[in-house]
Amino acid sequence: MKKHAPSKTESTWKNAKIALSVLSGLLLIAALTSVSLRFILPDSNTSTKSSATVVSSIATTTAASLTVSSTSASAATDTLPTATPSPTVAATPTPTPTPTVTPTSKPTTGGTKDLSGYVVVLDPGHQTHANNDQEPLSPGSTATKAKCSSGTSGVATGRQEYVVNLEIALKVRDYLESLGCTVYMTRTENDVDISNIERAQFALSYMPDAYIRIHCNGADDPSVHGVSVFVADSGKYEDQLVGWGKSLGKCITAATGAKYLYCNATDTYSGLNWATDIPSFLLELGFMTNADEDQLLSDPDYQQKIAIGVADFVAKMPLNPDR
Repeated sequence: MKKHAPSKTESTWKNAKIALSVLSGLLLIAALTSVSLRFILPDSNTSTKSSATVVSSIATTTAASLTVSSTSASAATDTLPTATPSPTVAATPTPTPTPTVTPTSKPTTGGTKDLSGYVVVLDPGHQTHANNDQEPLSPGSTATKAKCSSGTSGVATGRQEYVVNLEIALKVRDYLESLGCTVYMTRTENDVDISNIERAQFALSYMPDAYIRIHCNGADDPSVHGVSVFVADSGKYEDQLVGWGKSLGKCITAATGAKYLYCNATDTYSGLNWATDIPSFLLELGFMTNADEDQLLSDPDYQQKIAIGVADFVAKMPLNPDR
């Protein structure tokens, strides 16, 4: 086992004990010497004094040594090193992360677009009973056209176009409104009697960002299918209508997967000719004379996709500065 090394205090006390033993011995020797001198020189005061002086000197020296030893011991005891505490290392503060500011946006309940501020007029084409009375094809024109025709019907579903048009228009309305858009409809029922000029005048009264006439198409060839758009070939927005019409058609086909056909500018539709002061579009959503497309046009899920496509288009349109 490894021996413990004596401390400074222990060494000092050991030295003091040795010094005390030496003193005791010297005192004993001095005493004996004194006695001896008395016997040898009983009348010699000088010798006695010298002896006493020697003894006294020895005693004084020894006492001083003891005092020093005692003082050293005391000092050693008093100066025992105090453990120096380890310096406290201040904890490095964790930097507070800068809060991320989330941009606020207007809430929407039906999708991701915010159409607040937009105004759209929807015209579900046709009605239960056709009105073959004539009205001018365009302002100032001598040419006329039936106020409202009956439309086509589905080869697979047997449903009338005016019924399907209204179903789709109502879905489009609800979806646009869920995105904050203001929507007006020329009709919300089938059994009405509203001419194409009256529908255009209704739309003009709101100065909308888009006036969309919702129709389904028909053809002699049952294989023909796809989406097409018609716009007026004159008016305030003549130079922009074809570009906007193409955008509308492609937004519909992107949302539904249908085939995009074309956008044509024409003067054959009274409902467009009387609404040339606003962006007006006749949207042919598909051919009810094609069995597959006929069934799709009556499918609620497909109708909802059409609504999404219309919303995508509206979001691309500029706001009407005349409103």
